Amino acid sequence: MVILQVDGTPGAEQRGVAGVGVVVRAMNGRVLTWHCRQVPAQTCNEAEYQALIVGLEVIARQQPTTVWCVSDSRVVMDQMTGRCNVHAGPLQPLHAQAMALARQLPRIRYIAIPRAWNRLADALAWEALGGRQQLMQGVIRQEQPVRE
Repeated sequence: MVILQVDGTPGAEQRGVAGVGVVVRAMNGRVLTWHCRQVPAQTCNEAEYQALIVGLEVIARQQPTTVWCVSDSRVVMDQMTGRCNVHAGPLQPLHAQAMALARQLPRIRYIAIPRAWNRLADALAWEALGGRQQLMQGVIRQEQPVRE
Protein backbone atom coordinates (compact mmCIF):
# COMPACT_ATOMS: atom_id res chain seq x y z
CA MET A 1 0.00 0.00 0.00
CA VAL A 2 1.28 3.48 -0.91
CA ILE A 3 0.09 7.07 -0.67
CA LEU A 4 0.09 9.09 -3.88
CA GLN A 5 0.20 12.80 -3.13
CA VAL A 6 -0.40 15.19 -6.07
CA ASP A 7 -0.64 18.93 -6.68
CA GLY A 8 -0.75 21.19 -9.70
CA THR A 9 -0.43 24.93 -10.20
CA PRO A 10 -0.87 26.99 -13.34
CA GLY A 11 1.66 29.50 -11.99
CA ALA A 12 1.33 33.20 -12.56
CA GLU A 13 3.34 34.27 -15.58
CA GLN A 14 3.24 31.55 -18.25
CA ARG A 15 -0.32 31.06 -19.48
CA GLY A 16 -0.94 27.55 -20.71
CA VAL A 17 1.87 26.00 -18.66
CA ALA A 18 1.43 24.41 -15.25
CA GLY A 19 3.75 22.77 -12.79
CA VAL A 20 2.86 19.43 -11.23
CA GLY A 21 4.29 17.75 -8.17
CA VAL A 22 3.95 14.07 -7.26
CA VAL A 23 5.09 12.38 -4.06
CA VAL A 24 4.83 8.64 -3.42
CA ARG A 25 4.97 7.71 0.25
CA ALA A 26 4.99 4.50 2.24
CA MET A 27 2.20 4.14 4.79
CA ASN A 28 4.59 5.30 7.52
CA GLY A 29 5.00 8.61 5.65
CA ARG A 30 8.49 7.96 4.29
CA VAL A 31 9.02 9.43 0.81
CA LEU A 32 9.67 6.64 -1.69
CA THR A 33 9.93 8.81 -4.79
CA TRP A 34 8.96 12.23 -6.08
CA HIS A 35 8.53 13.83 -9.48
CA CYS A 36 7.86 17.25 -10.95
CA ARG A 37 7.38 18.56 -14.47
CA GLN A 38 5.71 21.15 -16.63
CA VAL A 39 2.45 20.26 -18.38
CA PRO A 40 -0.14 22.12 -20.47
CA ALA A 41 -2.99 23.65 -18.46
CA GLN A 42 -5.01 26.86 -18.48
CA THR A 43 -6.78 26.63 -15.11
CA CYS A 44 -6.16 25.39 -11.59
CA ASN A 45 -8.46 22.40 -12.11
CA GLU A 46 -6.71 21.44 -15.35
CA ALA A 47 -3.37 21.64 -13.51
CA GLU A 48 -4.73 19.46 -10.70
CA TYR A 49 -5.94 16.84 -13.20
CA GLN A 50 -2.58 16.91 -14.98
CA ALA A 51 -0.87 16.30 -11.63
CA LEU A 52 -3.16 13.34 -10.97
CA ILE A 53 -2.44 11.90 -14.43
CA VAL A 54 1.33 12.21 -13.94
CA GLY A 55 0.98 10.65 -10.49
CA LEU A 56 -1.05 7.73 -11.79
CA GLU A 57 1.54 7.15 -14.52
CA VAL A 58 4.35 7.16 -11.93
CA ILE A 59 2.49 4.84 -9.55
CA ALA A 60 1.45 2.37 -12.28
CA ARG A 61 5.12 1.48 -12.85
CA GLN A 62 5.44 0.47 -9.19
CA GLN A 63 2.44 -1.89 -9.35
CA PRO A 64 1.15 -1.38 -5.79
CA THR A 65 -1.81 -3.41 -4.54
CA THR A 66 -3.55 -0.42 -2.95
CA VAL A 67 -3.16 3.33 -3.51
CA TRP A 68 -4.50 6.15 -1.40
CA CYS A 69 -4.48 9.19 -3.68
CA VAL A 70 -4.51 12.47 -1.77
CA SER A 71 -4.86 16.00 -3.10
CA ASP A 72 -5.92 19.40 -1.85
CA SER A 73 -8.27 19.65 -4.85
CA ARG A 74 -11.69 18.65 -3.56
CA VAL A 75 -13.11 19.17 -7.08
CA VAL A 76 -10.82 16.57 -8.65
CA MET A 77 -11.18 14.11 -5.77
CA ASP A 78 -14.99 14.41 -5.81
CA GLN A 79 -15.11 13.99 -9.59
CA MET A 80 -12.84 10.94 -9.49
CA THR A 81 -15.06 9.26 -6.88
CA GLY A 82 -18.23 10.13 -8.81
CA ARG A 83 -19.60 12.38 -6.05
CA CYS A 84 -19.61 15.25 -8.57
CA ASN A 85 -20.07 15.29 -12.32
CA VAL A 86 -17.52 16.78 -14.70
CA HIS A 87 -19.31 19.66 -16.41
CA ALA A 88 -16.40 21.77 -17.69
CA GLY A 89 -15.54 20.79 -21.27
CA PRO A 90 -11.74 21.04 -20.92
CA LEU A 91 -11.80 18.78 -17.84
CA GLN A 92 -13.74 15.94 -19.49
CA PRO A 93 -10.83 14.45 -21.51
CA LEU A 94 -8.49 14.85 -18.52
CA HIS A 95 -11.00 13.08 -16.28
CA ALA A 96 -11.38 10.28 -18.84
CA GLN A 97 -7.60 9.87 -19.06
CA ALA A 98 -7.25 9.77 -15.27
CA MET A 99 -10.08 7.23 -14.97
CA ALA A 100 -8.45 5.00 -17.60
CA LEU A 101 -5.14 5.09 -15.73
CA ALA A 102 -6.87 4.42 -12.39
CA ARG A 103 -8.59 1.34 -13.83
CA GLN A 104 -5.15 -0.20 -14.34
CA LEU A 105 -4.61 -0.23 -10.56
CA PRO A 106 -6.07 -3.01 -8.40
CA ARG A 107 -7.46 -0.64 -5.74
CA ILE A 108 -7.45 3.15 -5.39
CA ARG A 109 -9.07 5.48 -2.90
CA TYR A 110 -9.31 9.29 -3.34
CA ILE A 111 -9.02 11.57 -0.32
CA ALA A 112 -9.23 15.38 -0.24
CA ILE A 113 -6.78 16.83 2.27
CA PRO A 114 -6.13 20.36 3.56
CA ARG A 115 -3.64 22.42 1.56
CA ALA A 116 -1.32 22.56 4.58
CA TRP A 117 -0.90 18.77 4.39
CA ASN A 118 0.15 18.95 0.74
CA ARG A 119 3.19 21.20 1.07
CA LEU A 120 5.78 18.91 -0.52
CA ALA A 121 3.71 18.24 -3.65
CA ASP A 122 2.94 21.97 -3.84
CA ALA A 123 6.63 22.85 -3.58
CA LEU A 124 7.46 20.38 -6.35
CA ALA A 125 4.76 21.86 -8.59
CA TRP A 126 6.29 25.32 -8.13
CA GLU A 127 9.78 23.89 -8.64
CA ALA A 128 8.67 22.62 -12.05
CA LEU A 129 7.88 26.23 -12.95
CA GLY A 130 11.36 27.41 -12.00
CA GLY A 131 10.93 27.44 -8.25
CA ARG A 132 9.57 30.45 -6.45
CA GLN A 133 11.60 32.78 -8.69
CA GLN A 134 8.49 34.68 -9.74
CA LEU A 135 7.59 35.29 -6.11
CA MET A 136 11.09 36.47 -5.24
CA GLN A 137 11.26 38.78 -8.26
CA GLY A 138 7.98 40.37 -7.20
CA VAL A 139 9.27 40.88 -3.66
CA ILE A 140 12.49 42.44 -4.93
CA ARG A 141 10.60 44.81 -7.28
CA GLN A 142 8.42 46.00 -4.41
CA GLU A 143 11.32 46.47 -1.99
CA GLN A 144 11.69 50.10 -1.00
CA PRO A 145 15.01 51.55 0.09
CA VAL A 146 15.34 51.88 3.84
CA ARG A 147 15.74 55.47 5.02
CA GLU A 148 17.82 56.09 8.06
